[in-house]
Amino acid sequence: MNILYLHGLMSSHQTPKVSWLKDNGHHVYHPALNYKVEGSTIFSQLSSLLEKHDVALIIGSSMGGHLAYHLGNKFGIPTLLFNPSLAPNQVEKPEVDRITNTTILHTVVLGEKDDIVIPTQTIDYLNKANANYKHTFEENGHRTPIELLKKHFELIVS
Repeated sequence: MNILYLHGLMSSHQTPKVSWLKDNGHHVYHPALNYKVEGSTIFSQLSSLLEKHDVALIIGSSMGGHLAYHLGNKFGIPTLLFNPSLAPNQVEKPEVDRITNTTILHTVVLGEKDDIVIPTQTIDYLNKANANYKHTFEENGHRTPIELLKKHFELIVS
C-alpha cells in the first residue's frame, strides 16, 4: 500500500513509525516538513505529490493531522489521524484548501490526556465540518506511542 505519512510540528519525518510501516511492506512517502518556513506552500507541495502518486491512506499526527485531514478531503483519500490539530488555537497552521467531503472516512485517535490538542475541540470541529469520521479515545497524551499506530493501522487494513 502507498501511504503518505505527515509528522507533527516538532517531530521528524525519520521515525520508528515510518520504519515499521516500511518493514511491513508498505511504500511510505514521508517528507520532512518545515511548518514555520513553508506554511504557505506545504499544502500545494503535498497536493502535487498526491497528483503524481497513487496513495491509498494518509496518516498524520498533530499538525500533520491537520494537513492529512484537508488533503484527504481534497483527494478523496481515507485518513488515520492522531491528535489532529484541527480546531483553532494559538499555533499558526499551514494554509490549506478547505473542502467538505463527506464520502471519505477519517479515523481519528485522540489522547485523553492531550493538553496540546484538546480532544473535545477536535470533535467539535469535525462535527461542525460535517466530517465523516469515527473516533477512539486512548489513554495517551499528545505524543502517540508506536503501539497505537500499529493497533489502529491494523484495524484499518484488516
